[in-house]
Amino acid sequence: MELITNVTLSKFRNGEHFQFMTDVKDGITAATPAALNLDTVYPRFETAYTALDNVLRVDAGSIKTEQLVVADGGRDDTWSALNLRIRATLLSPIEKEVEAAKRLKRVFDLYGNVRQLSYNEETGLLTNLVDDLAKPDNDADCTTLKITQWVSALKERNEAFQTLLNERNTEYANKESGDVKAARIVIDPIYDEVVSRLNAMVTLDMASAEAQTFIKELNQKIKYYESTLAARAGRNDSEEEEIPPITEEV
Repeated sequence: MELITNVTLSKFRNGEHFQFMTDVKDGITAATPAALNLDTVYPRFETAYTALDNVLRVDAGSIKTEQLVVADGGRDDTWSALNLRIRATLLSPIEKEVEAAKRLKRVFDLYGNVRQLSYNEETGLLTNLVDDLAKPDNDADCTTLKITQWVSALKERNEAFQTLLNERNTEYANKESGDVKAARIVIDPIYDEVVSRLNAMVTLDMASAEAQTFIKELNQKIKYYESTLAARAGRNDSEEEEIPPITEEV
């Protein structure tokens, strides 16, 4: 059985941190604190989460958040249009179109209903979906169904959403007030306690089935967040390398 992967919470921007804690909270409530043996820990986590939520509410009401809702709806609509077009084509009287739709449906089914996922998860999966649809065989099928422009629109809308989300995360980072720092200082150790307790249960071979499922799902989320951090670190390193060295005049 696997343990919860270590993650450096201090590297998260405010928006990323809050989304991660939301993922943890949702996972615990879905499995139930009792099934995870977190009855004594979760009330403190929930209280700390509420406090964190409260200090971020000013940012949550910002214009960029309103724009994110609209942008997310736009990419969701485009995904839905593609999905419905593919499924409708399964009833086409033209065999070539039906076969192409069957192949594209398998691609869509691999990713499931991305509209129900968190912002970060949906963005990552839509990026992968668009990349898959751009592969030669799939692109040919998209051409057959005349949806290549729709795929391009999905790519553009997803990238525009990610840009907007990054801008809001930057705002969060720049607005990191004492209140937000204080709220993070409170909740982070409680999260560590949740991790320690669950990992101990695994080590002692006492973890419930619900706990094992929770751990697997949380590790998948951590993997995604870590890849986001790594990508950002890579961009920062690249930017530093592009700065020419300062030479002294002789």
